[in-house]
Amino acid sequence: MRLKRSTAVLAGLVAAGLLAGATRTPWVQASAPDLAGTAQQVSVTGSDAAPAVLALALAGLAAALATSLSSAWVRFLTGPVMVLAGVAAAVASLGAVRDPAAAARGAVVEATGVSGGEIAADATAWPLIALVPAAALALVGVLVLVAGRAWPVGTRYRSAAVAATADPADDPAAAWDALSRGEDPSVAGEDHDEGSDGRPDARTGEDPKR
Repeated sequence: MRLKRSTAVLAGLVAAGLLAGATRTPWVQASAPDLAGTAQQVSVTGSDAAPAVLALALAGLAAALATSLSSAWVRFLTGPVMVLAGVAAAVASLGAVRDPAAAARGAVVEATGVSGGEIAADATAWPLIALVPAAALALVGVLVLVAGRAWPVGTRYRSAAVAATADPADDPAAAWDALSRGEDPSVAGEDHDEGSDGRPDARTGEDPKR
């Protein structure tokens, strides 16, 4: 399967970003009496109903960003992280659907000041909608593991010994390194053959330019 690294990074960022954004929407509509016995309507966001989803979305964002690193082994770390984050976020989202009263309890207690009271709660459609980016994040993680084997490994950083002995005329990377050091790679070959001042070799008495 062909998948560019940049495409995988972008897809992971979008999926994790949408998952994080979904936690800011109302997941549960609850009703419970306050200290005066008056019923209070409480709208519970996803970050309160299932706080683990937001944390998992942030982990997915970090893994997607790390996938951009040019390393042969990075996909074995970021791929599983995105898979696990997506699957765990889906499970947590379904938990809010199965038991909305339990998911809303913390926010209801904070709003009403009553702990242990009866809560009437219904889940909105947002926990189910959050399943889409969660599944997409897990899918991107699988694709990173499968397609990442064909991604090129960066070679920008090389040892100082290799960079020092490479001939700029034969190695464009060495020419770039020479420019970074303030040297002119076009005269590197001449400096190799002549003395620094271009004068005749003291040992042979011959002009090196001949």
